Amino acid sequence: MKRKLGLLLTATLFLLSCSGGEKGTTQTKSPKTLELKKEKICSDDTVLAEGKGIRVTVADYKYTLKLLNPEAKSFFQSHPRELLKRMVNRRLVLAYIEDSGLAKKYGLDREMEEFKKEYLSRKYVSAEARKRLKPITEEDIEKRFKELFPDKDPKKMSKGDKEFIRNELRVKFYDEAVKSIYSEVEKKIEVKKGNGEVVVSCCGIELKGKPGEEEKLKEELLTDYFYRRALKAGYGKNPEFKRMFTEYFAGKAIEVFRKELSKGIKPTPQEVEEFYRKNIDKFKMPDRVKAVVFYFRDKKQAEEAEKLLMKGKSWQEIAKRFGQFNAKEKTYYKDAKDPIGVALFSIGNPKERKPVIISLSEDRYALIYPLKYEPGGSIPLKRAERFIALKLKEQKLREKEEEKLKELWKEYGVKLENLDCLR
Repeated sequence: MKRKLGLLLTATLFLLSCSGGEKGTTQTKSPKTLELKKEKICSDDTVLAEGKGIRVTVADYKYTLKLLNPEAKSFFQSHPRELLKRMVNRRLVLAYIEDSGLAKKYGLDREMEEFKKEYLSRKYVSAEARKRLKPITEEDIEKRFKELFPDKDPKKMSKGDKEFIRNELRVKFYDEAVKSIYSEVEKKIEVKKGNGEVVVSCCGIELKGKPGEEEKLKEELLTDYFYRRALKAGYGKNPEFKRMFTEYFAGKAIEVFRKELSKGIKPTPQEVEEFYRKNIDKFKMPDRVKAVVFYFRDKKQAEEAEKLLMKGKSWQEIAKRFGQFNAKEKTYYKDAKDPIGVALFSIGNPKERKPVIISLSEDRYALIYPLKYEPGGSIPLKRAERFIALKLKEQKLREKEEEKLKELWKEYGVKLENLDCLR
């Protein structure tokens, strides 16, 4: 989940910046006074941004920073206000999608509720299972060791074996605890059939469905039951959960946001042609060669394969004879980072279909067989139209995003404050 969130946080929209109001940061204070102020107000609950339904605290900021990949984290640690503004952008989009009815239109509200119910019900069961875990005794470990190694003396068990078995038993006991929790509720479930429907009920919950859906209804009932228990226990108010939930669905909201904004964006033929004309130097292809490459550990084998190619054998026959079934045609360019591409344009004439052997390392050789030389040149507008249209659409969408975000900052009255706490 964290990995997914990290990816979502570096999406295009997230990288857009929008200036918001800032307060409480312009007065000049001595370093000592400033330090005292930081000590007084910079707690996890300190508010960094606030607006209608929007609130970002120091704890929220720290949480988001942890989700970023090392490169992004390094950048935003040097530009903390930029990260804060992007966090606000994400929350604004989520609020807008919910308030405008788009969440309902795209089924995002239903997805959010289902996710919350599933996540918190499992979280509750997991926490309860941990409370029921019985301690792992030495007797338990010895018993399991005998089951695994009946011919060995448990007294001579290594430290590694003991730790392995301890972890295995920990997982086993946890699974047993989870099963016991579900089992206790399952025993109370009643199933009634009649009038072409099935009614599954327990603990004040009643679900109806069609015949044959009994198991599905039972699963839904169990999820609903433990979800209610989780809410009663306050799991839904847990700050960590709320941050994760907000960030995850902010990413989903961004997809809806972009989808709505992209409606009606269609570059005209004139715009495409103008872009092509202004960037004509970028629409060029270098010389390239289509070739097949075979790899060998033995140079003699490479030379044998080369001779067969020179005698007119097809590259498919060579691949079959030497068991190189992954060999396939590929296009190569004269790229200094690619030894194959360099060899094709440096050894002999790339226009000639003559095999070439090069050494890649002490015991690795490549047999390169050129198939077709394709000269470079300008890419005609007809071939570039689709790419240009996508590029222009992306550019127009980005402009609409920036414009809409500025509107949302004003509409939701977002203000930044206590920015000294970002230092």
